[in-house]
Amino acid sequence: MVPGLGLVRRSITLALCGAAFWAGINFSRMQAADACLDAGGSFDPRGFCSKEAALP
Repeated sequence: MVPGLGLVRRSITLALCGAAFWAGINFSRMQAADACLDAGGSFDPRGFCSKEAALP
């Protein structure tokens, strides 16, 4: 066995977990923007969805 291989393996695992988390957050953000636009709202760069509602 190569000494220190466990540290390399753990580093790779943590990097892959971090990348999967980041990709999941971005995918969720894209889905939220699409849902907002489909509902007739507008999506600003800060991540807020606003839908202008007509008052009765």
